[in-house]
Amino acid sequence: MSTNVVDRRRVNGPARSVEPLYTSADTTEPFANGREDKRTLDQVRPIFMKTGPLSAQESELSLSATASAASGSAFYEQGNIRISCAVYGPRQGRKSNARMGSFDCDFRYAPFSCSWKKRSHVKAADEKEISLMLEHAIAPAIRVEAYPKACIDAFVTVIESDGRAATIAAAINCISAALADAGIEMYDSVAACSMGLRGSQWVADCTQAEEDVSSCSVLIAFMPSADEITYILQHGKSTLEQTDQAVQTCTNLCTRVYAVICRYLQSSLG
Repeated sequence: MSTNVVDRRRVNGPARSVEPLYTSADTTEPFANGREDKRTLDQVRPIFMKTGPLSAQESELSLSATASAASGSAFYEQGNIRISCAVYGPRQGRKSNARMGSFDCDFRYAPFSCSWKKRSHVKAADEKEISLMLEHAIAPAIRVEAYPKACIDAFVTVIESDGRAATIAAAINCISAALADAGIEMYDSVAACSMGLRGSQWVADCTQAEEDVSSCSVLIAFMPSADEITYILQHGKSTLEQTDQAVQTCTNLCTRVYAVICRYLQSSLG
């Protein structure tokens, strides 16, 4: 009888092991050679926007067949980010005895819009969370007391995304333009901008590739004329001094974005 018994439930290891190779820590200063798109660290991507009924070609892109029936609409482009927004209202609200109007937002990614996550037609949990963020960022700017028993709805569709925080900031800017196009009474337009922390440097309006290597991100929604921050969001850790620097830089960048939005709205009136 053979004495060599083989335990088939046992996974035998290799005859000899090899020491793994560890990557050396990168000691070079981040963005020492500049950014890939040649922007400075405090520069946002070029902005293009359009309000009013979209053309046939843009309507196909925005996936909004009823955009022409909306009270106001806007198409916003910032680098590789493309967003459309349609605003409906003021119309009959859900509460017939409400003294103040309400603002609701529906945010959705197109299935082909994201490179970091596969999207489906079913609304995801992060889309619901972003919808609440947009409501909190925009609602303080709307004169809801002027619309009792009414509601204002904004439907945002992300056609192409390039950076999570930057996409949310672009959505806020797009909603502000659409609300102005709808003639909604507002205290001020809301402008938003985001920054990412890489090493000890804050980088404005990060792309997805830059955001993936950032240790912290900050998003600010700001009303420049009222000098009021309506929403602030931070992911990751930073020192108090770094956070204060990011807030100051973000508010300055929001003022620049606000100037672009106002300049376009004024030219569209002419």
